[in-house]
Amino acid sequence: MKISFRFLIAVAYGLFMTLILGSSAIAQRPTCTFSMAEIACLEQHVKVTFTGSMPEAAFYDWDFDGAIVLEGSGQGPYWIKWLTTGEKHVSVLVIHAGDTCDHTRGILIVEHPALFHMTGGGSYLAGGVGVPVGLSGSQTGVIYKLRRNGVYVENNKLGTGNPIEFGLQTEPGSYDCIAKIDGSDCIREMEGVAVVTISGGAIFQHICMVTFDTAAMKNLIVWNKIGSNHASHFNVYRETYQQNHYEKIAEVPYPQMSTYLDPTADPLMKSDRYRLSVTDTAGNEFEKSPYHKTVHLNINPGIYGFNLIWNHYEGFEFLTYKIYRKLGTDPWEVIDSVASNVDSYTDFYTTSGLATYFIEVIRPEHCIPSKEFGYASVISNIATAAPLGMEEDELSGIMIYPNPAREKLFISLPGEGHELFSLEIYRPDGRKLYESQIRNGNTAIDISGYTSGLYILKVNGNTASVVKKFFKN
Repeated sequence: MKISFRFLIAVAYGLFMTLILGSSAIAQRPTCTFSMAEIACLEQHVKVTFTGSMPEAAFYDWDFDGAIVLEGSGQGPYWIKWLTTGEKHVSVLVIHAGDTCDHTRGILIVEHPALFHMTGGGSYLAGGVGVPVGLSGSQTGVIYKLRRNGVYVENNKLGTGNPIEFGLQTEPGSYDCIAKIDGSDCIREMEGVAVVTISGGAIFQHICMVTFDTAAMKNLIVWNKIGSNHASHFNVYRETYQQNHYEKIAEVPYPQMSTYLDPTADPLMKSDRYRLSVTDTAGNEFEKSPYHKTVHLNINPGIYGFNLIWNHYEGFEFLTYKIYRKLGTDPWEVIDSVASNVDSYTDFYTTSGLATYFIEVIRPEHCIPSKEFGYASVISNIATAAPLGMEEDELSGIMIYPNPAREKLFISLPGEGHELFSLEIYRPDGRKLYESQIRNGNTAIDISGYTSGLYILKVNGNTASVVKKFFKN
């Protein structure tokens, strides 16, 4: 609120006197501003964030000019996309306690950059001038960024409508390119790879991503395969218990799809670093790639809800983490998005029942290990949190053994066998594997068919519930 005063200046006996005649309060008008990109591509996810002074409890009437709303309600934020090109206008009308305000912003929706092919590459003699690398075409207003082995080089070109030459390249490696519409986050990966080698020289392969495979509950390493007539196989390395010391865990033949599911790592326990190398048909193994590190999510019950803590993904640059939650057997939902420099979050969730979470990293360019499908994002391990507010009075004497277990899991409940309890076993991703009615006393559950890993056991009594965790060897 602004305060204004009215002054009267008078002259008396040769002196200036100032009299305050009165004051009035001027209420500051509420604002309804919001932020979003100025340019986006067709079907690109656009975030709309309210930045005005109106409270969250106000009435919000949004008009997204024909966009499809992917996420969001009320004040937002919203994730939207358009299926047609042209200038669009997003507006909001907000009403609260007799105050009304509105705001409108424009955004230009354009086609994705056209698809062109990498050209050039080849082999040259050591000490030579290198070989040319280029692109078969270009568009005006589009920036073309060259990469070598997945790392951007200082050789950006502005499209002219004609083929592009990036010049003679002397550094051996795999060269590819992305197209980016100037002034936007709209990018597209160009087709093909131009491989530069020195006669008898190295072949280099970088990792595209390392993610969590939800079916196998293991780490999945994915790479965009280089083109080579001399590569025999790829070598997969994982960091040991010693920092920066890697051991080879697998060989993947060159003709196979460029993915590897690591059967020995346990992503439910910790994160892992991986590197790749290439062995040629003559048996020469070349330099290892830069490492990629997985995201490991851990959950702790807090005073007001669940505390989610994770380590940062390392291997490529990105802007945002998305946080997913599933309550019981309900579908997954995005509960929030945070900046990529954030590594913790508290979910103010207090309802009893299992809550399952994972963290997602959107990769700027997709990983395409085959023509049939690709990968757009990295996800962390899936973790289930024990319910808050559970009472253990009735079940304070419960025991499960052995832990870890191999063939059978024994459950000992207090009492003489007259009371009936329900028992449920869940995977860490919240999927129920087993359900039965048991009486107090001793009960044995056959778990010989379960895969190795972490499991959650829930026992419900008449007046209490308890959750335990056990490992299957």
